[in-house]
Amino acid sequence: MNKTLNKDGTPRKTGSGRKKGAKSFVNITLEELQKFCGMAASIPVSRVWLEQIARVVEPAAPVEAEPEAEQKITFTLHK
Repeated sequence: MNKTLNKDGTPRKTGSGRKKGAKSFVNITLEELQKFCGMAASIPVSRVWLEQIARVVEPAAPVEAEPEAEQKITFTLHK
């Protein structure tokens, strides 16, 4: 059996990494997801997946912060 090596040449520890057959994603119905998140929740999805289902992805508009009101300091000069 070939041992995978680390960058420094030492053998990688047994059990490190994802196991064979393990998956990063699971399938869930939209109904189940809505129970957890609600209708107004923002759900992160892959841009590539979104493009594959034929939706055009537009870059998010930059958020402009409202300019803060200047604080005026009142003072008097004495001679």
